[in-house]
Amino acid sequence: MSIEAHKCNVRGCKGFIVFDNADFDYNNPPTVNGMYEFDDPSCTECGKEYKVVPYHAVIAIDEREDIEFVESACITEYERREKERKYENEADPYTKILMFLEQRRYSYTVQAVVRGYLDKQKGVYISHSMKDCVTNLEVEIKALLDEGNEFFEKSVGSELNG
Repeated sequence: MSIEAHKCNVRGCKGFIVFDNADFDYNNPPTVNGMYEFDDPSCTECGKEYKVVPYHAVIAIDEREDIEFVESACITEYERREKERKYENEADPYTKILMFLEQRRYSYTVQAVVRGYLDKQKGVYISHSMKDCVTNLEVEIKALLDEGNEFFEKSVGSELNG
C-alpha cells in the first residue's frame, strides 16, 4: 500500500487530498470522459473534488476546464493535520486536555493541570511547561471547574475546595 497526500489548493483550506496508489495499472489506465484518471478523491476538509492522473499528479479542473496542479504533501503533514482537526473538534474538555498533553508530550495528568491553574490563580509559582498548559487550556479548565463537584471528588479531591 502506498498512500499519497497533497495539499488542497482552495484558499484558506487546510485539508488534504489523500489516496492509495498501490493498485494503479499504468499499462491500462482507466479513461473517464476521454481523460486518463486513476481516482477522483476529495479534500478532507472542504470536499473539493480532484482527479488523479498518470504519474501521480493531482489536478483540479476549474469551471473553464483549465487544469491546475495541486501541491504535493508529505503523509506526516496529513496525519498531523488530522490530529489537529480531531483536537479542534473535540467537545469534551477532559479529553481535549488529554489530547493537548499528548500533543506537547507532557506527562501531566488532567488533575495536575487543574491544580496548576488553581495554583496560578492563588499566585503560587508554576513551571514554564505548566504555564503553557494553563494558558492554552484555560477554556477547558474553566469548563471542568463549571461541571461541578463530580470531577473534583474523583480526580483532584478536597484540595480544590480550599
